[in-house]
Amino acid sequence: MDTYWVWWGMALILVIMEMFSGTLYLLAVALGLAMAGGCAYLGMSWGVQVTVATLWCSGSLWAIHRWKKNSAPPSSQANFSYDLGQSVKVVSWMDARHARVSYRGAEWDAELSAEAVGDAQKVVWRIKAIAGSHLVIE
Repeated sequence: MDTYWVWWGMALILVIMEMFSGTLYLLAVALGLAMAGGCAYLGMSWGVQVTVATLWCSGSLWAIHRWKKNSAPPSSQANFSYDLGQSVKVVSWMDARHARVSYRGAEWDAELSAEAVGDAQKVVWRIKAIAGSHLVIE
């Protein structure tokens, strides 16, 4: 069996494994192995093949690591930024600082913010923040 088939076979195995992991790192290594297979196909020496595989694997891994590092994860409230400042209606008060509110057609647990003063007569409140599954209102 020719050497390039070994390189390409190992690259194919890593691509299949990548389909189950989803990390992109195995794909980067597979790229390096495929490039080494290309060198073998062109008749280059074993040393050149290994060097090309090493450089492509290292470079690809570094690029993926840098890309993931620069792609900061979204903040925990990024999806809720639209909700901040929206109005909610109090359905019922559970105690002086906690209530059930109606928002987006559903009832939510809500708590008053630290600065807010409870007022049982007030029906419409504003969302200040979201803490887990609770709305913080003021």
